[in-house]
Formats: sequence, C-alpha cells, structure tokens
Amino acid sequence: MNIDPLKAVEDKLDRLKKDLQSLTTRMDDSQTEAAQRQLSTANQLRDTTRKLTRTDDRISELAESVHRLERLLVALNRKVRAGNTEKADFDTWPDVTENQLTRIAAGQEAYARRTFTPQEAKLTRKAIAEYDRNAREAIEAAEALTHLPPNAESLWRKHYRQWQHITTQTRPDLPDDDTHARDTAAKSAGNTAIAEVRASIRGRVEDAVARDLLFPAWFENALGPAAPPGRADDWLYTATDVVLYRLLHNVTSPADALGPAPLEEGHRKTLHDRLAHECAEYRRS
Repeated sequence: MNIDPLKAVEDKLDRLKKDLQSLTTRMDDSQTEAAQRQLSTANQLRDTTRKLTRTDDRISELAESVHRLERLLVALNRKVRAGNTEKADFDTWPDVTENQLTRIAAGQEAYARRTFTPQEAKLTRKAIAEYDRNAREAIEAAEALTHLPPNAESLWRKHYRQWQHITTQTRPDLPDDDTHARDTAAKSAGNTAIAEVRASIRGRVEDAVARDLLFPAWFENALGPAAPPGRADDWLYTATDVVLYRLLHNVTSPADALGPAPLEEGHRKTLHDRLAHECAEYRRS
C-alpha cells in the first residue's frame, strides 16, 4: 500500500482513466456493431422489398394471363355450344308493348321532376306575394328618382338601393297543382308498367337458365356465362334490369349490353352506373 496520500490519489485517477478508456472503446465497438447490424437489416429490407415487388409484378402478369385464358375458354365454349345449343332471345319482346315502355319513361321523368308538397306550395305562394310587393315598391322608388330634389342625396340612395336589391332577386316559380297531380298519376302508372315488364323479362331469363340456353354475346360480356355461386337471385335481378335498360333506351349493340355511358346527370345515368358496377362484380366472382 502506498502511504503517500497524493500518490494514492494519482494512482486511483490513473486506474479510473484506464477504466474510462476501456469503457469508451467498448461503447465505440458497440456502436460500430449496431451500425453494421442496422446497415445489414436495411440491405435485407431493400432486398425483401425488391423481391416482393417482383412477386407482385409476377402475380399481376399471371392474373392477366388467367383472365385472358378465361376469356378464351368462354369464347371456345360459346363456339362449341353454338353448334348444338338453342340460343336465348333477349332482343325481341313482342310481349312488352310500346305503351308500357312509354309509361315507364313518363314515370321516371315524374320522379326526376321537382314537385311541391301542399306545404311547400303554400310557402312558395307566400314568397311570390312578398316578391311582387317588393317589386311594386322598387318600381315606385325607381320612378321617384327622377322627381327628387338635388339636395335629397340620402333619399336618392335609399330609393336606388331598393331598386337595385329587387333586380338581384328571382321570382319563384308558381306551383302547379295540375302538374303535381299528373306526376302522381304518372308515377303510379310507371310503377305498374315496370312491374309487368320486369316480370316478363325475368321469366324469360329464368327459362333460359333452366334450359341451359346459349346467352347473347352482349349478355355474357356484361354478366358472365352464369350466376356466381350463392348469388343467383341478385344476378337475375341485375340481368332483368340490364334487359329493361336496353329496351327503355333502345340499346341494340350486339357486344355492349349498356352502350355508352350517358353524359348528363339523371335517372338514366344513375341506372347505367349501377348496372355497370354490379355487372363488373359478377364478372369478378
């Protein structure tokens, strides 16, 4: 043991310096090792990501190949069946009258048209009366502008604002009770007609399915060669509406069941978009 206290402290400091240096070296080694592991993990992650990307691309290619093969099989199946199978006719409908189609179209127009309830009609007439009163006062104010003395600036401004205000307003349309009554009748007649026509269409489609008839090309292109498992009723409902859509809007394309999508918003575009969406789901099933 060193009996010199100062020397003992110096020795202890030297030992502590050595321990600190050793600890620093170990920490540096640990950091270097951690950085190497992180780099290795990052490299592995990049490699895995590239492999997954290549796998996704391959899966997409295979899916496209399967889709092309399915279409070729459908086409081949149609050619084989066409030689000895009776074809379903979904294009000629002598049992669906022009009167029924006209009633359906009129009912759809009635549903799309804005009509007034009795309460709305009452409030609208009140608004029209208020507009007419303001319009008369504004006209009187405008006529008074030419008779005001030169020093009546505030009064002139008041009358001018009154006239300017009415010019920015629009007189509400007068409710037509006759139109409301006609639309109500048209809706009822249209609902009856559409039920009759849908029953005729669905019956023929169900008969074609039961007899395993060959569907028209436009029908299979839209709805596939058969109903998806477990969704037969939904498929029949959509198939019926597709045929009805063709009849209502005179679509005659032998390949495209619904024809071009309507550009204008309204009942036809809404129906077209719904049927296109449902048909796409059935083709994927």
